Amino acid sequence: MMPHHIVLAASTGLLAHNAIFIRGEWHMRIPHIVAGHCLLGSFAWYSISQSNGDGSLREASQAFAVMVMAYLTALFGSMTVYRLFFHRCTKFPGPKLAAVTKLWHIWHIRKSTNFSFLKELHEKYGNIIRTGPNEITLVDPAAYQLLDGWGTSTTRDVWYDVLRPRYSAVFSRDEDVHRKGPMNAFHPRIVKLAQSLSSCIKAHGTSAVDVDEVMSWFSFDVMGDIVFGKDFNLLESRVWTPAIEHRDRALALVGPIGDTIWIARLAFWLVPFYGRVKDWFRMVSFCEDQIKERLERGKDKGRVDMSEYFLDEYQMHSREKTLQDRNLYLGGTITTAVVAGSDTSRAALIASCWYLAKYPEHASKIRDETRNVDLNDTTTLASLPHLNGFINETLRLVPPIMTGTSRITGPDGLMLDDVLIPPYTRVTTPRYAIMRMESAFPQPDDFIPERWYSRPELIRDKRAFAPFSVGGRQCVGRTVAYTEVRCVTALLLRDYDIEFAPGYDPMTMWRDMKDQVTAQPGQVRCLFKPRGV
Repeated sequence: MMPHHIVLAASTGLLAHNAIFIRGEWHMRIPHIVAGHCLLGSFAWYSISQSNGDGSLREASQAFAVMVMAYLTALFGSMTVYRLFFHRCTKFPGPKLAAVTKLWHIWHIRKSTNFSFLKELHEKYGNIIRTGPNEITLVDPAAYQLLDGWGTSTTRDVWYDVLRPRYSAVFSRDEDVHRKGPMNAFHPRIVKLAQSLSSCIKAHGTSAVDVDEVMSWFSFDVMGDIVFGKDFNLLESRVWTPAIEHRDRALALVGPIGDTIWIARLAFWLVPFYGRVKDWFRMVSFCEDQIKERLERGKDKGRVDMSEYFLDEYQMHSREKTLQDRNLYLGGTITTAVVAGSDTSRAALIASCWYLAKYPEHASKIRDETRNVDLNDTTTLASLPHLNGFINETLRLVPPIMTGTSRITGPDGLMLDDVLIPPYTRVTTPRYAIMRMESAFPQPDDFIPERWYSRPELIRDKRAFAPFSVGGRQCVGRTVAYTEVRCVTALLLRDYDIEFAPGYDPMTMWRDMKDQVTAQPGQVRCLFKPRGV
């Protein structure tokens, strides 16, 4: 091996970083990058083999390996030096390995524990932490409005490209395509499904109820009704649909690696047939099949659903967008609606049952408060102080989105107090950590519903409460989620006394809690004893 070959390989590595990879975003070009390196590697191997003359294959292989090592050492060495000493985020505190590579973070949250890991980093490093080469985590109530409030200059992070080439009103980084449809028309149907949930629980008799199971069925039935105008009948059949299993395994894939979306894109390209990657495509395929069926069914004048708005928009853009582009938008939007509509409320419902069993005194207060209230009267339900205090406290301690997606700062950066977050920096605001800040909520880990109506001294900074984000990027299903939890809580307390099942360890929910895009509580098993009144 001639020294100039090693110098050439090392120089190529330095050039690749400083002229190419240091500029722009490359996650969507991962297949091209891998293919390009394979092509260049093949060319280098051929050149070495030819120049080796009568040398052995072993010698050529050794020479090629040395060149590869020289290239990789120079490439990653240059990245490391730049990120540690010259990057615009160098001044911010945080783990040194996090500054070098995001893979350090991914390794630490490989069991889907990002919510607790970021809280630990906050306790160690403060409110502003460097958690990646180009990533800052802000644990500050003011950060919500800065990133998501009206008029913000931030844009959506690369995470939103996970569905590409599909895109949607939520999974889009183009703010002009963000849309909201009216939600109030769905309330009576939610009440009806809440009654079906109560009947499903009643069928268990004196046996313990797996709360995750029945709430998964309920939330999926609600999603089917609201999104597609279709009843999946899971509460009546009491049988799991493969679609839920595919969704859960797909989220388990993208949850831990969501901050390094290039890994997901690489997996989608290399092994679309394998394990959880296959489940991802099965989930997307299910969603697209459902919207095709809904398109064929046409409008139902007596039953509005979200798909009607999606399909109206689909037809409205028939002139300025190609059929392929409209199909990609429709597929992405419906996939987002299915996940958001069937999974975010599930976590809140499971956690609500856990707190009702844990604190029967709060169950009694809510029962007294809702005793004479019509469940169809959503206005009155929304005004009941203890019911809504209970729900807000549940959402504060178990937010549906425990970490939340990131934003990219604009060309002028972002000012938080007197600290400038540099331009074009990825910024994360972890909801779980912010909503447990003692500076915002005294006794932050205690469950105190009264803080929301009769003990205002226990809320020092209400800006910290944002379970569904804020401003123009607030979750479009927020109203529906609140309605679901209010109706289910009021109805179940009217019909049952709720307590933990014998032999069940209540800490199981917390020990097995997962942060996988949405919150995934551990198992909750309860007895629902009919009240008979």
